[in-house]
Amino acid sequence: MEGENRGGFASWKYSHYFEFVSAKDDNIRVRCTLCAGNNVLSTYKNTTSNLKKHLKTKHCTVKLAEQVSPGGANQRAGGPPPLKQQKLDFAAKSVSGGELKKLVGQYVVEEMLPLNTVDSPSFRAIINMIPTTTVNAELPHRTAFSYYMEKEYAAMEINLKATLNEVDFVSTTADIWTANNRSYIGVTLHWISRTTLERNKAALACRRIRGRHTYDVIGAEIEKIHCSYGLLNKVVATVTDNGSNFVKAFKVYQPITESDDEEGESTPTNDDDVTFLDLSEILSAEDKGDGQLSLPPHHRCASHTINLISTNDVNKYLTSNAESKAVYRSSTAKCTALWTKSSRSTLASETVEEVSKRKLLVPTSTRWNSFFDAMKRIAEIPISELNTLCTKLGVKCFKGQEYQFLHE
Repeated sequence: MEGENRGGFASWKYSHYFEFVSAKDDNIRVRCTLCAGNNVLSTYKNTTSNLKKHLKTKHCTVKLAEQVSPGGANQRAGGPPPLKQQKLDFAAKSVSGGELKKLVGQYVVEEMLPLNTVDSPSFRAIINMIPTTTVNAELPHRTAFSYYMEKEYAAMEINLKATLNEVDFVSTTADIWTANNRSYIGVTLHWISRTTLERNKAALACRRIRGRHTYDVIGAEIEKIHCSYGLLNKVVATVTDNGSNFVKAFKVYQPITESDDEEGESTPTNDDDVTFLDLSEILSAEDKGDGQLSLPPHHRCASHTINLISTNDVNKYLTSNAESKAVYRSSTAKCTALWTKSSRSTLASETVEEVSKRKLLVPTSTRWNSFFDAMKRIAEIPISELNTLCTKLGVKCFKGQEYQFLHE
């Protein structure tokens, strides 16, 4: 009789999530056991749409399980019956000793970590938790791991050279930078697959550069890197920044073509024209054998060129007019004072956060957008708060015209 009073609710597959309360005419009242407190719902005996909607909207994160038997609603007086516990297989896939070293090597290279990472006790404790197919397989220490990495690098270099043998045209990029009082040259390679037409890239070199970054040193190093991979006649262009040393290297060491010879022969000469050459430079070039160098065509980096336009050229324009020059220099000088104070003093940085509820961005000289973002951050601060900050930091306050100039 109790099942008849409950109608279709008694055989519903999710009825064990509700506790029967009472029945009156065609309606029944139930309490949701998943809800906190005493949440009583009403529904028709022969339909459970209201209860389904409740589970879907209020308990969408709960993974619902159907009751074990059609009579599941009668199995208990309240609350769902104990569900059958699922067996979880935590057995990880075992790896071989070689695969383990490869995985650790990829991690060290990708994160640019020092090789002594493999000697860290905590790091080795994590690695030892990885099951291996070899009994007592252990990650080698730094010396042996360094030898393994050198072997992997040699194998990677061989594979790259084999791939490049099948490529007819490539382009490269070159750059020089200084870190920790040491100079380095980096060269990257880019090409399109002949079969799939996919773009590919690789890092050819990251080598130490000693001495001055003169054009002859740069030219010799770039050619040496190209030659080591058999690319002398395959590089269609090399992209660099607008540095005068790079520009001169590619200008001096450009190969002379037949068209250049023909143009030189057809160009009329004037006996009165005299060209002066630096004899010491010519002799030093002959001693070093630089006359044999041959570099590919040169392209200047578009991003670096845009950066120069957005800094040098705009600066020339703003300072060409007396009125704009005055407000430009006074406003940027006050911004620079704020950047200097906040970046060099912990107390000043805390004051900035206290007054403006944000940190100031400090621009870098090689990225025009960093200057724009830094200016924008200051312009976002209301002028009253900005001048309060200037007063606390001992910087001259902004005038209304200067503040408006920053916004414009």
